Amino acid sequence: MSTLEMFRSEEDSRRQWRRVPVSLSLNCRRLGRGEDEFAVEAVDLSPGGVRLRGVEMLHTGDVVLCWMGSSEPSRGCLKGLVVQVRPLPDQMADVHVAWTNLSAESVEELARILVLHDQEKAAPKV
Repeated sequence: MSTLEMFRSEEDSRRQWRRVPVSLSLNCRRLGRGEDEFAVEAVDLSPGGVRLRGVEMLHTGDVVLCWMGSSEPSRGCLKGLVVQVRPLPDQMADVHVAWTNLSAESVEELARILVLHDQEKAAPKV
């Protein structure tokens, strides 16, 4: 069983993958339309996608690259399609991104992040 399989939702769930709450700063680059680069916060993450919160208004149908850390995307960057944008107060938005065509390196990076944050969530608070 792959590491990502442990994040599969229960059979009666409307979602294929369980979302893991996170608070991660990500760099993103919109592809195709201006190649804008910006920072956002990931608020939940799954093998199927991510929910981003930020001031940068993306549009449904935009293709984005997301990565942590360095100012340039690495081999483990995650590519996705914006499937929903929900405006929030103060010019913020919740942006739902579905991962597409993930490389082996991207899947490894995603699994590492998911396991780390899932373990943090499960750890007892002292």
